[in-house]
Amino acid sequence: MMKLTNVNMKSDWLPVDLVMEILKRLPVKTLIRFLSVSNLWASTIRSRDFMKLFLNVSLTRPKGLLFLFRHGYYGLVLSPKTHQPSSFTTFHVNCHSPQWSTVFPSVHGLICYAQATRLVIYNPCTRRSIALREIDTWRRPIRYHLGYDPIENAYKVLCAMLGGMRDIVKEFRVLTLGTENSWKKIENNITSHVPFGQDLCISGVLYYQAFSTDTWNDLTITSFDVRSEKLSHIKGLISSSSIIYMHNESSKLISYEEKLAVLFFVAKAIRLCVLEDAAKEEWSTKIFVLSTSIPDLNWYGKSRSTVTDTGEIITAPRFLHASVFNLDCYDLKTSSDQTVYILGNITEDTGYYVESLSSNLVENLMFL
Repeated sequence: MMKLTNVNMKSDWLPVDLVMEILKRLPVKTLIRFLSVSNLWASTIRSRDFMKLFLNVSLTRPKGLLFLFRHGYYGLVLSPKTHQPSSFTTFHVNCHSPQWSTVFPSVHGLICYAQATRLVIYNPCTRRSIALREIDTWRRPIRYHLGYDPIENAYKVLCAMLGGMRDIVKEFRVLTLGTENSWKKIENNITSHVPFGQDLCISGVLYYQAFSTDTWNDLTITSFDVRSEKLSHIKGLISSSSIIYMHNESSKLISYEEKLAVLFFVAKAIRLCVLEDAAKEEWSTKIFVLSTSIPDLNWYGKSRSTVTDTGEIITAPRFLHASVFNLDCYDLKTSSDQTVYILGNITEDTGYYVESLSSNLVENLMFL
């Protein structure tokens, strides 16, 4: 015990900046254990400056695959993103979420899931969660969107309150995690619209797909600047094929080379539309023809798919076994594909139904 005390005293003599430089290279699991090393280390690890520093380092590493399984309950399985089966590891995390709740994509390591008017923010790395204050919706349906502002290192939840026969957005509210306890109403200065599909947050801007109620054929993407809390519409994808395939939800918003992009799916072909200039609403388009070895990539088909920031499409079967399963990978940049067989828990042969698959999970130290 005396030897440990002496070590702690010497560690407290180190400059705080040096301690942070050392600690930022360690995994979350190790940092949580180090909270008990000394008061200095505990206060340093829990500080906002260090959490932002650690997140910035995490964002430079390969992002993890996140599987959402339904097996009597919602479970999250985290694994490092890799093509080497020998280094593939998994662990199970119970989300404590009943069936048929809504789970949203990971945003810089945090996940949110909604149960009616109740929203829970969950960090799978620390396995801690927090329930946000409920909204008085007068029984109106709502949509939640989680966004991150990299400048202020702040997470904000955007709430769209819907109404009418077609679930038109009637009102927006926002809440900042860790600093606010109540939802505040923000100005809705954009045209009336109906949101659909999953959202996406890139460089402090939150995006989701929508139809304008002006013509019901006007396809738009709604953007929300997380820092300024300003809303706007992005157009430029108006075409007969865009309307048909986005209406059928055979499309997905993705980050492609740090730009907003939309993937459209037509049988064995992929249409990639990249937003080159948001102010001018200019898009570039590329067409890819997939080989017959790649399964159907319709997001609501027989497989579950995700797209990495580097332009790689990863597809998994809807039903997986814990002992072994395969991932199909297609690289948009090289037009090459491969199948990776993953060896999981060889002692378990349980089957899992895959609700969703995403590839943007990073280690986050935020304590909820």
